[in-house]
Amino acid sequence: MSRGFGLWLVSAALGAPGNVQAQVIATDVPDVVARESALRLTAMSRPARIYATNCQGCHGHTGVSVAEIPPLAGRIGYFARVPDGRSYLVQVPNVALNPSSDQDIADVLNWVLLTFSREQLPSYFQPYTATEVSTLRSARIDAAALRPRIVAELVAAGQIPSPDVLAIAPAPLH
Repeated sequence: MSRGFGLWLVSAALGAPGNVQAQVIATDVPDVVARESALRLTAMSRPARIYATNCQGCHGHTGVSVAEIPPLAGRIGYFARVPDGRSYLVQVPNVALNPSSDQDIADVLNWVLLTFSREQLPSYFQPYTATEVSTLRSARIDAAALRPRIVAELVAAGQIPSPDVLAIAPAPLH
C-alpha cells in the first residue's frame, strides 16, 4: 500500500448491506486518507460540474460570493415566480451568451434553482427545457434596467416584502 500522493480510486458503498454497489471515481486523495478519515467522495453531477466551471468563479461554490455579485442562494428562486423573472434568468448576459448547449443551460438553471433556492421557488415551478432556453436566449436585454422592474413586479404581486430582498450591493468606486 503506497502512501504517496497521486491519482487514486476511491469506492463508495451504496445501498443496504448485502446490496452493495460500488462507485469508483478518480481523485487525488490517497486511499489511506480516505480510510482514516472515513472520507467518501461522490462524483459531481454534470450540471454541478458546468456550474463549477462557468458560474462558481463569480457566484461562489455555495451560491454566495462578494457583495457586488448577486447572490443566488436563498434568492434566485423568487425570479421564477413571475414570467418576466423566469425569462430574465435565461437572458442575463453570462447565461444567454454562454457557449454551453441549451440543454446544459436548462440543466444548470434547474440545478441552481433547486440547490440554492428551493424554498423560494413557487409551488407551480416547472423545470426549464432546452426548447425554452433556446427561445429565451435569442432575446437580448438590458439586465440593469430590467431587474428593478422585475423586482417591483414581485413586490407588487406580494411575492417578496420589499426590494431589499433582491438588492445588489453597489460596487465601491476606487
